[in-house]
Amino acid sequence: MATFKRKGYNSRTACDRCYELKERCARSAIDLACARCDRLRLVCSIVRPIRPAGRRPNNWNNSVNATASSESSIYGTNKEHQMDIDSWFHNGISVDSRERQLLRFLLSEPKNFGHHLVSPTFEPTEHGSLVALLPTAMPFLKDALLSYASGLKFAQTSVAADTYIDASHRYASSAIETLRSLNVTSVQEATLCLTLGKTLVLAVYSLIGVGAAEICQYCLNATTAFTNVAISWDEDLASQHSFLILMETMDCLVHCRKPAQRFPPRHIGSIDRHLGLCLSLLPCYYDLCVISHSMVDNTETASLVYLYKKLDEVRVAVETWQPPPLGDITYQVKTVDMVNLLAQARVYRLAALLIIHRLQYPFGQQDCQANIWSNEIMKEFELADWATKQTTRCVTMPYIVAAIEIQDFGSRLKALENVDKYVDKFTPTVQRAARRFLSRIWLERDNKITYFWFQSVSKPCPILQSFEF
Repeated sequence: MATFKRKGYNSRTACDRCYELKERCARSAIDLACARCDRLRLVCSIVRPIRPAGRRPNNWNNSVNATASSESSIYGTNKEHQMDIDSWFHNGISVDSRERQLLRFLLSEPKNFGHHLVSPTFEPTEHGSLVALLPTAMPFLKDALLSYASGLKFAQTSVAADTYIDASHRYASSAIETLRSLNVTSVQEATLCLTLGKTLVLAVYSLIGVGAAEICQYCLNATTAFTNVAISWDEDLASQHSFLILMETMDCLVHCRKPAQRFPPRHIGSIDRHLGLCLSLLPCYYDLCVISHSMVDNTETASLVYLYKKLDEVRVAVETWQPPPLGDITYQVKTVDMVNLLAQARVYRLAALLIIHRLQYPFGQQDCQANIWSNEIMKEFELADWATKQTTRCVTMPYIVAAIEIQDFGSRLKALENVDKYVDKFTPTVQRAARRFLSRIWLERDNKITYFWFQSVSKPCPILQSFEF
């Protein structure tokens, strides 16, 4: 493995990747890769400027802020974050001035890639993994990135909204054709396919509203041969893979469909960028999708008895589930983030129990137990918000599952107001659809039209099918 040997190396200095991820950096000798980079087969290097040891001067923060302010560009970012867009276009690939501006807007700020992450801590890692891929992958990713950038612009401004919507549709269509043309024959091409798919999913999730689950399924099926092997050591590949599985699984849960893949069991040594500490709960959600799919229009007594037995097995697995051992993670993650990560894990566990309950009992039966789990989920949100003064991220599904059970009028109004806090904040489209769904399902429930929320004609959010009227 290639390593970077630094002259005058200080053994207390972490390599660049461990430093960025706030991971412990351990090596047996100065000229060897650290244990983490060696395990993941990464280049271990220390090329960043090293801050002198000791306490920082009292005026350190002021001087840094002043420097950053003086170096900001017209896009509002530091020069070190500016992207040389022109260097990524070659062999006849070109962009016009508007497209170049959109790409700079998107790629110059790590926060643009943090809306779907469990914590802002992962923004530099998410941003860095994409930027590292761009020099060779830009021809394939260009239209997907432009579609996503147009969607973000639409969400952030009301000026020329139709222009951004039309542009996002156009770029997404072109990116889908690119995705279909990819022939995945290596781990590198699998990473490209999953990255393209993830970017496309974010674009349609935030703006178009239909087709995201199909994109997830296509990418997961196309890369299966390589993800099964590389997911254990390629962190970026694992992150893209888990995101697509999460999005497709949540969609299938609502539509009573069987997902393309069950999340593979593996050792999880770090926090997932999207599901934090509860990534290992995904297989249980897959099982719930399969069971609900099998229960649709199934009237055979023997089959139903078998399915209810399987539900009980999943319930036991969820009840006994615990997050993976944290190890040194508690020392590397901010207390605020850890509180929200634990809250996210608890609400996903409680939501799974509530879903199991509602697969067994329709509205009007065993409502007391359903209300207990619903109240517990909402209380977790409130306590985490009170303790951290920050909103728990990536909890759209648990929030909607809990809100469905609310029957008090005042509490329903509050739940609609809190959609802006707990349903994906990076797109108003998702939040509007969530409020519309909750209003409809409450009406259907009160009038005894719907007995199981997942069989309602309305669906929670665009990734789960948005209906415009």
